[in-house]
Amino acid sequence: MQKILNFCFEIKFYLKIGIACTIVQQIFYFLLNNIESNFITQVLLYWLVGSISFYSIGILIEKGIKTNDVLRDKLTARVNKVRNQPFPSFSLKGIIIGEIKAFLSALIILYLAPEVHRGNSLLLNFGWFLMRIVTADFCFYVAHWLLHTRFLQKIHLKHHEFRDSSSFVAGHKSFVEYIIVTLTDVLPIFIFGYDITQLSAWSVIGNAYNLEGHSSLSIFFIPSDFHDLHHTCFNGNYGIQGFWDRVFNTLNPPTKKPGIMFPVSLIEYITIKSPISNDTKNT
Repeated sequence: MQKILNFCFEIKFYLKIGIACTIVQQIFYFLLNNIESNFITQVLLYWLVGSISFYSIGILIEKGIKTNDVLRDKLTARVNKVRNQPFPSFSLKGIIIGEIKAFLSALIILYLAPEVHRGNSLLLNFGWFLMRIVTADFCFYVAHWLLHTRFLQKIHLKHHEFRDSSSFVAGHKSFVEYIIVTLTDVLPIFIFGYDITQLSAWSVIGNAYNLEGHSSLSIFFIPSDFHDLHHTCFNGNYGIQGFWDRVFNTLNPPTKKPGIMFPVSLIEYITIKSPISNDTKNT
């Protein structure tokens, strides 16, 4: 029973990402369907959607949710407390350099990747997003594991300056690591092709789960302290979520947060960890 729930727990993350991306893609399709766009327009759109969503979601988490004591306490996923640290502050120079990197990435990706128009088919788009998140997770797992090997570890140490975490730590990485992580994220695009509405949706949802995963909160996509444990322990939990870590036996078992938004962990809590179940075991 536990093995089945663990499997469902990790598959649920993929399904939620696929469903959320599909819904957001439909919105972008509605907005962009009757607008003719050339290459430069698509690059600008891809860049702006990514940048605006990154900062707006991060600010919402840090200045909205975390400053509300009730919401912060209710949504906190971190179990093992660590020493509070000052997080990197924004600077005009840092923002400009970051946006230049993001724009160049968008330019190169759209120039090299094959464009495929998939319209607004719910099933087709859901299938694309599902394949993309599973493949992206595998690519990230491999790259992240390599960044923790002795030979490449120094590249990754900037990101691990923080044992505690904040949403914007998601973007706190060295230039070489930025290139590596970007490559792992775009490899599925070269495999499956892209539609600009799909890329825009992926940028929004990708930023949402990445920022949430570094926030120590469990809001919608992140149902455990999976990535908190990675920052605390440095080893294990190399994937976006635990599927590939379970496959390759590098999982540092996370503490799952039960709640209505995370039905699998709620079912597990009721059926396995409830007082009734414990009493039955003890008799």
